[in-house]
Amino acid sequence: MIWNIDYFCNLRCKSCNAWQGKIFFPEDQIDKHLQEMKNNGIKIVSVTGGEPTLNKNVVDIIRKLKENHFFTHIATNGTNPYVLRKLYPYLDAVTISLDSNIPEEHNAYRGLKIFDTVVSNIKEAKSKVKIVTANMLVTNFNYFKVGEIADFANNELGVPLSMCFPEQDAYYFQDFQVTNDMIRQAFSYAYENYHKHVFGNMRSYYKEAVDFIDGKGSRACKAGQEIFYTDYRGKVHPCFEHVEVVLNKKPTWDIYDNKCHKCFTECFLEPSIDHTFEAASLIGKIWWFNHVKRRDIKYIETKRPKQVPS
Repeated sequence: MIWNIDYFCNLRCKSCNAWQGKIFFPEDQIDKHLQEMKNNGIKIVSVTGGEPTLNKNVVDIIRKLKENHFFTHIATNGTNPYVLRKLYPYLDAVTISLDSNIPEEHNAYRGLKIFDTVVSNIKEAKSKVKIVTANMLVTNFNYFKVGEIADFANNELGVPLSMCFPEQDAYYFQDFQVTNDMIRQAFSYAYENYHKHVFGNMRSYYKEAVDFIDGKGSRACKAGQEIFYTDYRGKVHPCFEHVEVVLNKKPTWDIYDNKCHKCFTECFLEPSIDHTFEAASLIGKIWWFNHVKRRDIKYIETKRPKQVPS
C-alpha cells in the first residue's frame, strides 16, 4: 500500500506544488483504514505525502502499523529530524530524497537550503533503521551524472541510490522539463553499470524503464491487484493514474482489471516485476551495505598496521 497521509510540504520543489495544499488524512479514519488493510491482505505499507512528517498523526500512524505487524516504510524529504527520530523505532525502511551530490543543485531544485540537513539525516537514519536508501528523481539537471550521485551516496553516505522515474503527468509545476532521451540515458546508465555502484532498485526495473521509453511495452502492472494507493482523503485507488476508480466502497475491496501501460511509476511498476529472488536479494544487499560493509571498511582501516619509516 502506498498511503498518502497528507497533501502538504515544507519545500518548494520546481516540479511539485504540494506546498500549496494543506490537506491531511482524516484522523477519525486512521484505525478504520489500518483494519481495512489487514482485512484485505496488505503486508507492506509505504507512508508518503506531500511530506508525511508534517502530519501531526504520523508517529501514531507508523507506530500502529508496526504494532499490527506491517512492514513499514516512509518516503521523506529528510528535513524533519525531530519527527524522524520518533519514527525510527517503528520503521523497517526509509527513503530520503537526494537529487544531486552538489549542495547548490539540490537546494535550487528543492527551493530551500536543505542539503546539509538531508545528508546528516541520511547518515543518522542508517544507524537507526534496517533499510535506508537515498532516492533521486531523474531531472534535467542530474540525468547525465547518475554515477557521480551514486558514488556520493555509496561512498560518502553509505547508502544505495534508488531512482525515481519522472512521470510527466505528475511533475508539472514551474518550468520542469525532462525528455525521454534524458530519462533513457539515466536508466540505461544504471542498468549497464549496475555492478559498478550500489543501487536501491532491482536491475530488471532499470531495464524495464528503458524498454518503456523505447516503446517496447512493460510487464503487466499489478496496481489495483497486488499494489494499491490510498489518497489523503481515505479512498483506495489502483494507482496515481486511475484515481477515478475507487476500490474501497465496500469493506472487501474490488480488484481492478488492470490492462494499463500508460505510465511507469516506480511505486507500482517495480513491485509488479515478478522476480521474487531478485527483490529479496536486493533487500539483503541494502541491509548488508547499510550495516555490515561500512563497518568492515572502518574495522579494516583501524586495524591496518602503521607504516614504519624506513
